[in-house]
Amino acid sequence: MRPKLRHDVVFLDAPAGAYLRGPDTAFLIKGRSAFRWLSSLSPYLTGEHTLAQLTATLEPGQRQTVLTLVRALVARGFAKDAGDRTELPEPVARRFAPQIEFVDHFADDATGRFRRFHAARVALAGGGAPLLAAAAGLLRNGCLRLDLHPDDDPAPYLEALRPELDELRADGLPVEVTVGTGPLAATGADAVLYCAGPDGLAGLAELARASHRDGPLLVPVVWDGDRAVVGPTVAAGQTPCWCCAQLRLTATADPAAAADFWRRTALGTGEPVFLPEMTGRMLGNAAAFELFRALTGAVPPDTAAGVLLLDPTTLESSRERVLPHPACPVCRDVEMTAPAAPPASDDETYQRAEALVSPYAGVFTRFVDDPLEQAPLKTARLRLPGRRGPREVTAFDVHTVMNARLGAYRVAVREHAARYPDPAAVRTASAVELREQGEHPVPWLELDPATGAPPEDPARRTRWLRAAVLGRPETVWVPAALALPTSALNAEGWAEPTVAGAAVAATVDGVIDQGLADALAYRALTAALRGRGDLRSLAEEDLVDDDTAFVVKAARRFGRRLSVFVLGAAAPAHAVLAVTESPDGGDRGWALAAGFDPVSARLAAVRDAVGRVQVRHFEGTDADLGDPLLGDFDPAAVTVHASTGAAAPAWATDRAAVLAALAERGTDALLVETTTRDVRASGAFRSGVVLLRHHGRAAD
Repeated sequence: MRPKLRHDVVFLDAPAGAYLRGPDTAFLIKGRSAFRWLSSLSPYLTGEHTLAQLTATLEPGQRQTVLTLVRALVARGFAKDAGDRTELPEPVARRFAPQIEFVDHFADDATGRFRRFHAARVALAGGGAPLLAAAAGLLRNGCLRLDLHPDDDPAPYLEALRPELDELRADGLPVEVTVGTGPLAATGADAVLYCAGPDGLAGLAELARASHRDGPLLVPVVWDGDRAVVGPTVAAGQTPCWCCAQLRLTATADPAAAADFWRRTALGTGEPVFLPEMTGRMLGNAAAFELFRALTGAVPPDTAAGVLLLDPTTLESSRERVLPHPACPVCRDVEMTAPAAPPASDDETYQRAEALVSPYAGVFTRFVDDPLEQAPLKTARLRLPGRRGPREVTAFDVHTVMNARLGAYRVAVREHAARYPDPAAVRTASAVELREQGEHPVPWLELDPATGAPPEDPARRTRWLRAAVLGRPETVWVPAALALPTSALNAEGWAEPTVAGAAVAATVDGVIDQGLADALAYRALTAALRGRGDLRSLAEEDLVDDDTAFVVKAARRFGRRLSVFVLGAAAPAHAVLAVTESPDGGDRGWALAAGFDPVSARLAAVRDAVGRVQVRHFEGTDADLGDPLLGDFDPAAVTVHASTGAAAPAWATDRAAVLAALAERGTDALLVETTTRDVRASGAFRSGVVLLRHHGRAAD
């Protein structure tokens, strides 16, 4: 062992011994002589001497003291085993001692790691100040084999690098720097650093695809008039890739700017954009350092699954994580690693979900609920990218903003999953073809969201999704338009555009339970619209649990009349419709909630209905609670027929009881999991859709 003390460790003399403090922790070594021993030993804890050499001439008691001290330092991360050192030529070790010491501070085998960087051949392409700064940064840090392929005149680059090259050669270091005028040839390079303005996006996109397919490692730099971006680092077979990052960044950008970006990328057209020299140097230095970190492996690069963003005007910089994009055509088939265990609590779910939010490269951009009134109901509002600009979804909770934000996350993830169905999961075939292959396609009209059926043609090819039959080890195939009726898969409009049965939870079990209850609520509501369902009005004395009573009082505070109805056709699950209206009977709002527990279902429906009123009262706008269960639904269409007798006793149920009741009616419950790659990578949520299949049902 070659013990090496960290450079950021300090130790002080204390009455009880020696007090040590590092960057993250501190501890006390007790003993009157502890500080004296550490003071004497620390100059030799450089990694140059083995522990045996340090203790060779000591008495047994002294040797034991040194061993105890070293073990304590290593166990707490204040020292490490420097290991055997790879031999470097003396000029290299002398010239790049600071770089080697930097690597040694974070990892073992510092000289071996530095040697990999030193011996690497790096190709640089693009142009401008970033390219020149990146080349100079690589040379100064010890990478001396560079091939430059500038898009413009190569002479200024070679002239600008000449002082660096002369200084390195004067130190006896062999430098191989070529500056060519031909196209970039990545063959034989260990890494590529590409600096592209708006006129170089097409070449960078092509190189990013090639690097993801076959390598080598790529560090991309992109800039325009508004923003400069370094990363993400692209490696063969890894996700996320450069295309993932651009899909994220353009989704949060101005739609016109996003369209212009993809037009330049696709067509290879674009005018050069002036980049201030200071900004260019910052970009090039950052890219060179990212490559140093990637090739040495001492510290993970910030651009590994992330991007560095720089504002050219203010020079403000930030780092944002990039999650794999479900629509990425380059890396969407790459297997990802996700947390093995689901979150153990709401707090952990909330912490994991934070990976989904960042201003420019996030799945969602930010919470915008700080200015909102938080009484009587806690209110959360989450902004997410939309097809025609940002969208803000709102959720409520009686007790905490965190729970309200978790509700907003669930709504946003549900909408996100509907927007990006997994292309690999969608199968295009006819029902006849599926049956011939031993599969079981479900007839269109046997599923709830069907409003009709496409022209009957057994050979008609359509898109299908695999579904698991709940309660049985069986899978079937369902029309994709019915599983995700609010997505582009339902472009022909044969399915009701509803979110019925779509649920988001921390676990698959949670998705099944909530989705099953929501699917039954949808069935009960549509039955009530047809005059077939039992709709019973709840009296105020039925809303006596503390939280629900609190929300009922809040409705009175806003001068609204609140009516609550139970949809009996959802049994044995519980579905509740809450309706708010002005005293004169107009301006109605509504919310429908379902669950296995009647108290929770009543609270959720009343909370969301009154939450809408609260937002309208304080902000004068309508809250977006996500896509509706039924578009253009007017609750008066069903509540006018509600009975007002005493409500039947209601008890909580469970999944087994619900599935058993459905089986008695000849109905199966089917689960289509819709968790997207980015949400799965966060480990916070799972999403899915529960569909009810009525065997043998014909057109209604």
